[in-house]
Amino acid sequence: MSLFKILSVVVLLAASAALAGAQTISGTIRENKTGVPLGGANIFIEGKALGTTSDTEGNFRLEIPSTVRDVHNIVVTYVGYYDFIKRLHFPLKEALRLDVTLTESLLSMDQIVVTGTRTERFLKDTPVTTQVIKGEQLDERGSNDIGQILSEVTGITIGQSTRFGSGIDMQGFGSDHILLMVDGMKAIGRLNGHLDLSQFDASQIERIELVKGAASALYGSQAMGGVINIVTKKPSKKFALSVNALAGSYGRYDGNITVSTPVASWHPKFSLGNRQYAGYDLDKESSTQDGRSFSKQDAGLTLRKEFSALLNMDLQVNYFQEEQERLLNDFFKEKVRNKRFAAQARAHLDSLFSWNADAGLEYSHYDHRYDEVVRSSGFVKESDPTTDGLLKGDLLLDRSFTNHDLTLGYNFEYEDIQSRRIDADSRNSTLHSVFVQDEYKACRFFTLLAGGRIDAHSIYGSQISPKISMMLSPTRMSRIRLSYGHGFRAPSFKELYLDLYVADVNLRVLGNPELKPENSRAVNLDYELWNNNNYHLRLNFFYNRIRDLISDIRIESAGSDLRYTYINFDEANTWGGEWDMKYFPSDWLEFTLGYSYLDSWEKSTNAPLSGKIKHRGHSAFLFTLPGNIKLSLRANYYGTRSDRLINDATGEVSEEISVPDYTLLHVNIGAPLPWRLRGNAGIKNLTNYVNRTWGPMPGREWYLGLSYSL
Repeated sequence: MSLFKILSVVVLLAASAALAGAQTISGTIRENKTGVPLGGANIFIEGKALGTTSDTEGNFRLEIPSTVRDVHNIVVTYVGYYDFIKRLHFPLKEALRLDVTLTESLLSMDQIVVTGTRTERFLKDTPVTTQVIKGEQLDERGSNDIGQILSEVTGITIGQSTRFGSGIDMQGFGSDHILLMVDGMKAIGRLNGHLDLSQFDASQIERIELVKGAASALYGSQAMGGVINIVTKKPSKKFALSVNALAGSYGRYDGNITVSTPVASWHPKFSLGNRQYAGYDLDKESSTQDGRSFSKQDAGLTLRKEFSALLNMDLQVNYFQEEQERLLNDFFKEKVRNKRFAAQARAHLDSLFSWNADAGLEYSHYDHRYDEVVRSSGFVKESDPTTDGLLKGDLLLDRSFTNHDLTLGYNFEYEDIQSRRIDADSRNSTLHSVFVQDEYKACRFFTLLAGGRIDAHSIYGSQISPKISMMLSPTRMSRIRLSYGHGFRAPSFKELYLDLYVADVNLRVLGNPELKPENSRAVNLDYELWNNNNYHLRLNFFYNRIRDLISDIRIESAGSDLRYTYINFDEANTWGGEWDMKYFPSDWLEFTLGYSYLDSWEKSTNAPLSGKIKHRGHSAFLFTLPGNIKLSLRANYYGTRSDRLINDATGEVSEEISVPDYTLLHVNIGAPLPWRLRGNAGIKNLTNYVNRTWGPMPGREWYLGLSYSL
């Protein structure tokens, strides 16, 4: 017998012996409540390179070599469900039958997110600190406004402006330092840095992804303080219909309808919404109206087509329009008209020469008009029209190597703004950006992410934004993340080229084309711990140093008019901490609690930044009662905040304005009704707290809602 045949026989006998001594675990994986089989569940021996997946019927079979001994955990995982863990003593005495039922997770650690790294990651595995608000929370809390649900996130403060709508404050950064996106599309239409969150239809939200701290390494300008990405619901692969209606105080009415149905090989979704509000006035003796009335309409169309398992395409078109009115005094009222159009086409291709490719092209147009109108005649006393257009394209490539996930990207933007407030009435700019990111998985416990971006802008020149993050995984259910990054905010068109004269007060405001971008250095340290069944804890510390802050200053004038311009003048610092927890003591009770501390100051004066809240807190109880009735009780605490009025002539503080701390209480109840209906009712601001200095606040509001889904 030849040597080759002898070796073959030896190998065959060894393999047969190993197989004969193998330990077998088999069974099924099913959903706890419905008993539906869960195909694609992962079954593995913890700490060993041994595992398998369940088939479409939920069945699995795992062969374990006889060399595996001692005590080990067998783990079953499935996205969106709690893990199943069972301790076993090896070797097994006989083949083991294991039928497992998994319970849907109340946590979101297996949620797929994209904002932190621009590639898909499980929330628990992303090296960049990311928070997720699921769309279900909007229904559970009766939220018809994105600003309201964000106000119940630890570390975020939503401020209201009578003219500019809701603004965001995060880690001491205001709205003009936070990038807002909808399905990855950059939202335009900022007024004095504010981007009104109420313009976006909350009924279409699937989730909101939040990245706090400098994110300019991936997103460039405006991401100096973080990113908020609103991800909308995707088209259904079968016919789906939902209708929602809500009525409430002050003539509030919200209604929307969404239809999704396959057409040939395309999957479209169409939505239509209408929102009305009559406004409010807290002081009947005054001729000034506190809260604006509005009428908002929106429409959206999303198309998805899967050409193959490797190639898919998404097309999206959104339109929004609104009219607002408010009485200014006995003689005048203000009228605001806003229109927004946005369109996007994206294609994703897997395995293009071993790379995954994602390409997109988007166009946005925003039209804003502010008029002061004579109440008696309807004559337009003053008009302020502004249009803003953005054309943007990007290409993203990513590839996985042995221990590396490499991402490369290119971005192009062309923006054009037209306004009577800027000199020459029209300005445009171009931007080219390239970025690179490498995620290195040194071992199961340690991940290092490093990257950077170069922006070349036709007006403010070039900016380099590096970032490095690291993540430690001490256990399967804990993470420590540390990141350091550079951020920047480019001066706006109006800060650069404004030329506005207000005759009533003899005031002229001039832009400064020599302005430099604001720059920041940011550090974030995050510790996260969760239990497989019932709690989640997060502790975050941050520090930000901001240079070349842009602010207005009075300048000398040759005539009698008051003149102001913008300059880069100071350095500011913010630091603080955030703590939040979510606890599920039982399947009928959810409890959340959060607290944030913020300290901020200007370097030159050592005075705190105006309007910043040092202490913020929130808590909520969600009860799931028999019959799937859900009751939520929520409280938001706002600590003392202050602002300073500066004397134009001396530059010194002339007056301190202080707003004492206060708490807002909200309640909502939702219950299923016959014929696929669900009703909800609630009260916002139960204690009827009102503060006109820092508002607008309408006081107590009630609402009733009804929804239908098929």
